[in-house]
Amino acid sequence: MENFFTPKKIWKDGGPFPHVLVLLGEYPEFREYARAHHELLSQYAEQLGVIPEEWLHSTVQGIHHAVDDGQTDKLRVTLHEELADMQPFQVQLGPVWPGITAVTVAVYPEDGMAELNGRVRTAMEKVPGVTLRAPELRFWSHASLAYARQDFTDRKLNRALRALRPPRVDITIDRVHLVNQYQRPDLGYYTWDEVEEVQFG
Repeated sequence: MENFFTPKKIWKDGGPFPHVLVLLGEYPEFREYARAHHELLSQYAEQLGVIPEEWLHSTVQGIHHAVDDGQTDKLRVTLHEELADMQPFQVQLGPVWPGITAVTVAVYPEDGMAELNGRVRTAMEKVPGVTLRAPELRFWSHASLAYARQDFTDRKLNRALRALRPPRVDITIDRVHLVNQYQRPDLGYYTWDEVEEVQFG
């Protein structure tokens, strides 16, 4: 694997920056799924930033610059407006993908998360002064279990992850959280302060 926290990926202005997340740590079934991988991943604690259960998440959309209190208040309003008629949807989490810079979890089907991403981007774009990175050609919905903290040969880990394969889990997503997210290269993962819970409908 290759180090996730390269200088190119380190936030130049430090943060915290506003992000909208699905807080997967709130779902006991996903915590159990992550726990099934913990013993294996913890064997690579020097090379990987293994994400504690309370920081498990799926990123819907981030703003990668600072915002002021007025913009945050406006974003609270626009998120509630854009998600007022969003319907809860079910996704299946798994399998785990050993990636280039992170150990990620697949999220299927993709259409619910893609719609959610589009609505959240619309809400953010309504806030004066907020600039978003260009959208992906196809929104990649995923969660992460660990980020690489250094370059290392991962052949053994890759094989072990593919052999593990605990049962996939189904969850219903009916809310997101606006947070101020911190990038923590020293720990090897992200943390945040919660700002607002936004329930669908």
